[in-house]
Amino acid sequence: MILLNKLITLWRQKKPMSPPTISTTSKPARSVFSKSYFGLGLALLTGFIWQEFAHFSWQRLAQLQADNAYKQFSGFLLAGYLASQWRCSILRNQGFMQQAAKLLNQHKLLGALAPVFFYAHAQHIGYAYLQVLSLVYFALFLTGLCNVEITGIHKQWFRRIWLTVHVGLATSLVFLLGYHIFVSYAY
Repeated sequence: MILLNKLITLWRQKKPMSPPTISTTSKPARSVFSKSYFGLGLALLTGFIWQEFAHFSWQRLAQLQADNAYKQFSGFLLAGYLASQWRCSILRNQGFMQQAAKLLNQHKLLGALAPVFFYAHAQHIGYAYLQVLSLVYFALFLTGLCNVEITGIHKQWFRRIWLTVHVGLATSLVFLLGYHIFVSYAY
């Protein structure tokens, strides 16, 4: 009540309220590489790109991936992984911001593992629509990896654009994944 009276008094006097002070003893900004998920994701992506351009293929995994049962199992595992990554967005859309915020670090860490889940299902990017599916998958991974926290750009316009691109790619991936599942079972 006292605070409300003080605000009304200030408003009546038309004195500008002083902005909150920022402590000069705050912690220094940490390096991009101190974010464990960023370093992990970057290392996994580098490894995947290296093996893709070097035409490296792990023969034991290639034999497993040739098996129809393994393809289905790894595909369902990958789909489950992607579905679990949607939890933050669903919670936010339902208004559960605090629960979504609690899951954000887990979302980032699991997101950094995206190349591993992809590699378990397919060692290479593929051709035609599979290449588009793969490129959208890795573009989604990169936008997640290079988020507002990592880039250091804390402007509201950048956050909106980043979130729109990230969620837009995730939504596109759902449709491409649906098409992939349809084609896989249709033939």
